[in-house]
Amino acid sequence: MSETPTLWVVHSTYLKTGDELNATTPKHREWLDQHYRSGVFLTSGRKLDGTGGVLICRADSEQELRDLFRDDPFVQGGFAEYAYMPFTPVKRGRALDLDGVPLVE
Repeated sequence: MSETPTLWVVHSTYLKTGDELNATTPKHREWLDQHYRSGVFLTSGRKLDGTGGVLICRADSEQELRDLFRDDPFVQGGFAEYAYMPFTPVKRGRALDLDGVPLVE
């Protein structure tokens, strides 16, 4: 990865709800955990309105993320679609450790 990372705000929109989505959620969370361990995912959670989720990711390209999200059980089951918005961080607080991004103290 480059010295200053590219971060991504990725948000999902649920295409289906109910029991099928709930039954797939444990597999989706296992998939999330795999990418937390790899360092790609920094944080994630459901939107307060229940229409999907939001992830903050670290990746070099949108294609890298698209390839990764193709294996999400929510995508494979037709439960969610994702939108990707990149940004280059220029500052950070103590709660986030990102090499190449200046800490504001």
